[in-house]
Amino acid sequence: MKQKLETIIVDDDILTLHYIKKIVKTSPIGGPVHTSENGKLAFDVLENRNADFDSILVFLDINMPVMDGWSFLEMLQEKTYKDKIQVVMVTSSTDPADKEKSNKYPQVIGYLEKPVYPQVFTEIYDLFDKNIVLTKNKKALD
Repeated sequence: MKQKLETIIVDDDILTLHYIKKIVKTSPIGGPVHTSENGKLAFDVLENRNADFDSILVFLDINMPVMDGWSFLEMLQEKTYKDKIQVVMVTSSTDPADKEKSNKYPQVIGYLEKPVYPQVFTEIYDLFDKNIVLTKNKKALD
């Protein structure tokens, strides 16, 4: 049985939020799509869901006001529903240290540098459409 997938797009750039949301909405997955302009607002979405979801895919920027992507990931580690969350970092950071740091979090399944093209998101959603849900970041297990 396929899982019900929800998506949260977290980015302080409004254009990026709308761009990714449009791509996600046209994917074959369906399911609710939430947007947040920082990590705190994204956490509010998660907490208001009361863990009543099968799986949530988060497209997460790193550098944002109020709560950045790293703080979001740190807070996520304390939540009982953390294993239901999968994160794809979508960032303008080209710093190799950021990519390496993302490997420390088991929920992070991908790291994309902006600009990102629609076919990349389509490929990610195809994995979920085929019910191929990644559960662990391979490097995080090493």
